[in-house]
Amino acid sequence: MRFDLRPRKRLITCQGMQIWMGFGPEMIGGHLYVHHLDVKKHLAPLAAGMPNLGRVAVIDAGHGRDNLGTRSTYNREYEKRYTLDWARRLKPLLERKGWRVYLTREADRSMSLTDRVKFADSVDASIFISLHFNAAAMQVKGLETYCIAPVGMPSHLTRGHPDPFRTTLPNNPWDEASFQLAARVHNQMLVNCRMEDRGVRRVRFMTVIKGQKRPAILVEGGYLSNPTEARKINTVEYRQKLAEGIAAAL
Repeated sequence: MRFDLRPRKRLITCQGMQIWMGFGPEMIGGHLYVHHLDVKKHLAPLAAGMPNLGRVAVIDAGHGRDNLGTRSTYNREYEKRYTLDWARRLKPLLERKGWRVYLTREADRSMSLTDRVKFADSVDASIFISLHFNAAAMQVKGLETYCIAPVGMPSHLTRGHPDPFRTTLPNNPWDEASFQLAARVHNQMLVNCRMEDRGVRRVRFMTVIKGQKRPAILVEGGYLSNPTEARKINTVEYRQKLAEGIAAAL
């Protein structure tokens, strides 16, 4: 396995896939030093390969009903419809591979973030995957995958929320497994969809994954604010590819 690292750069590549580290490596005395948390939480889990994750998956279609999500610049359609279709496409693909699959919502209904966490607890889920589409400046595009930041490691994105990096969250005991799941899913979606790579990232503010007691990730399947990607997301073929990418990872 090949890692490409540069001094003071948090963004590295692993086998060509982008990974956001917690800290930029430091060049000291002609040698490149990597922070011990990055070794433990990023490099070592990647080198170890995929763990046994169990066979019960909760797939969370983001948003729903009055929680519309972001809006497509292509046709003004809301994110909530696309995430539900993605989840419905993923469920049978995983079931054919022997997974027991539960959807947090199977229709256009409202569900709070904490209720999504409780739902995963109620079915004793092995893994939790939340499906979303993104929005930013019009030129921004690509796939991103998120998992919770380890204790002591700053988030890559806060969106104005506090980032209490010394606080232990319910999902932190699954740091390594969540990251392995995120990296595997992200890689297979890139292979299947041929989209721009915006990397695997660590955050602390996302309630739907930080409250989980199992490996948990949040996947952003493209930018509805980007005209090209918004048009692509509107196609059945692309949403099927997204589903097939996640299924291939599991």
